[in-house]
Amino acid sequence: MRIVMVLAVLVLAGIFAPQARAGEVCNETSYYVDAAKAWGGQNGISAQGWQRIAPGSCVRFSGVPAGVPQFLYARTSEAYLGGPREWRGLTPVCVDRANFQIEGAEDCEAMGLEVREFRQLAPSERTRAVLVEPDDFGSRALEAGVQRLLQALGYEVRVVDGFAGRRSRAQIAAFERDTGASFGGNYERLVERLHTVALERNREVGLNVCNQTSGPAGIAIARQRNERWQSRGWWRIETGSCMRVVAERLQPGEVFLFAQTIDGERSEPLRRGVEAFCVAPGRFMSEGRSSCAERGYTQVMFRPSPVPVDGVARVTLEDADFEDLVQ
Repeated sequence: MRIVMVLAVLVLAGIFAPQARAGEVCNETSYYVDAAKAWGGQNGISAQGWQRIAPGSCVRFSGVPAGVPQFLYARTSEAYLGGPREWRGLTPVCVDRANFQIEGAEDCEAMGLEVREFRQLAPSERTRAVLVEPDDFGSRALEAGVQRLLQALGYEVRVVDGFAGRRSRAQIAAFERDTGASFGGNYERLVERLHTVALERNREVGLNVCNQTSGPAGIAIARQRNERWQSRGWWRIETGSCMRVVAERLQPGEVFLFAQTIDGERSEPLRRGVEAFCVAPGRFMSEGRSSCAERGYTQVMFRPSPVPVDGVARVTLEDADFEDLVQ
């Protein structure tokens, strides 16, 4: 599930860095992020990505023309549980799943591309922009990144605050023992190794949905949260693409799934649903599963997700899974 960092904004930092390089993006969050940059021109909006930025580090986007509108989007890597976090805005831009350079694309779907909502940068942010969280880690971002990854790997880190105290040092020592490595206080090497291990462990954990139908599909899920049922959606999955819609280790019977085809104004629901939950036409989150109509929702039937294996469940949608495609 995508989690928008409502208070996490891009802040102007160029005035504090007179020697900043053109097109620089710095990461003062506690997460590894993948960033993309876009810019306007005579042929529409062009974009390039992805550049992975470690906590406390910066990267440079080259080849961006001077004096044109610029846009930025970032998301957390797959190393973290709980779903991706995004730093985004309101401008739709075509992107690819792997590294890309796109010039003036407008019809994303026709080109097999995905859409992400970029934030337009202020003119002074074009030289150097900074990604932050509500907890403004600043120069402590690297230490906070180490704590966040230790937490993602199940080590006992109660608070991510960027202060490497006794508890954090004890968990770093435990990680070194578990991996047979020693980093000697080199936090750059440590955070890189932590990220590699977390990617290997967590990138598949959760509910993964692949779309093998003849068109895009919209996905909604329902699950019990704090003893109360909650349904939410939508995730758009293009034909031939896969998406992790739940990024937590799953237990049997924990998650239910609904899908519908997307074909202009026409859509077909997923067949063989067994449990009723509430949905809405646009992006939604519904607490509870009863009285859908009275609360402005529509009641539909969800399927149980497959039994997870080691916390991972996979679903592949095909044309035969939707109502009017089977007689």
